[in-house]
Order: sequence, then C-alpha cells, then structure tokens
Amino acid sequence: MWGETLRNEELAVVLGEGYGSVRAARGRIVEGYQEAGMMRADVAPDHVARTMIASVLGFIAQQSLRSLFGPAPVEVLRDGLRALMSMRGGDPGGSQLG
Repeated sequence: MWGETLRNEELAVVLGEGYGSVRAARGRIVEGYQEAGMMRADVAPDHVARTMIASVLGFIAQQSLRSLFGPAPVEVLRDGLRALMSMRGGDPGGSQLG
C-alpha cells in the first residue's frame, strides 16, 4: 500500500490523513509524559511520535518478511528498544544522523 501512494494521489491523501491523526494522538501522549516528568522534555513530541510510528511499521515489515528476518516476537522489539533507550552519556554518532 505504501508504494501505491507514490502513484495514487487519492490513496496518498487518505493514508496521509490517517497517519496525521495517529501522529497527533501519539504526540499528545508524549506531551502528557513530558508534562509528568516521565520523558525528556527537550525533544519535540512530534519527533517522538514519528519514531514510535516508525518502530511499529518496521516491526510490522519484519513480521511480514519473517521468511527473511526469522520470527520476531514482540519481546524482540521491546527488548531492543529498551536497550537503545538505556544508553547513557553523550551522543555518540548522533552528528551522523542529522
């Protein structure tokens, strides 16, 4: 479906609206966590929301391609994200990302 949005403008609009709603909802959740002091407040809520969506979509793609990636129970995503989020210190390699 994602590939089809490159050719079908109507589908792109519908999908864009749907993802926009999901991003906005996730952004509000992030804002709540930030206001409660449970999440860093120096990162734009939309950036976190987009990262959450990207993680889920990537996980769905891995599930769809399990013949290539092997089985990926939800614990794989959970454990991997926890490990990434537990990094401490500076921003090693961060300058390469943006």
